[in-house]
Amino acid sequence: MPSPRWLARLTIPMMAGAALVASAAIATADPTNDAYLAQLRALGFTFPPERDEAVIAMAHLNCYDRKWGLTPDAIANDVHAVLGPRGLTFEDVTSMVSLAESTYCPG
Repeated sequence: MPSPRWLARLTIPMMAGAALVASAAIATADPTNDAYLAQLRALGFTFPPERDEAVIAMAHLNCYDRKWGLTPDAIANDVHAVLGPRGLTFEDVTSMVSLAESTYCPG
């Protein structure tokens, strides 16, 4: 049986890839989500509005991985494995992970 840590390391790449490829546009009325998306765009991230929910879901997965004990750097490595081929640098992903943690992860 695979260890929980190994499964947790697979969570971000699998969910991010699935969400970014297959997400449908869903209107969000959550001020936290709206603020997170606005901050990402202020940092220079560009993505179509129909990907908003996928981006938000990926941010929440960062918190899940932190609960499993992964470091922000490890999470950024996993996210970069998915988003790097789409043109995001490791530094881009690091800022995205940091913003997600400060926005969504309690404590």
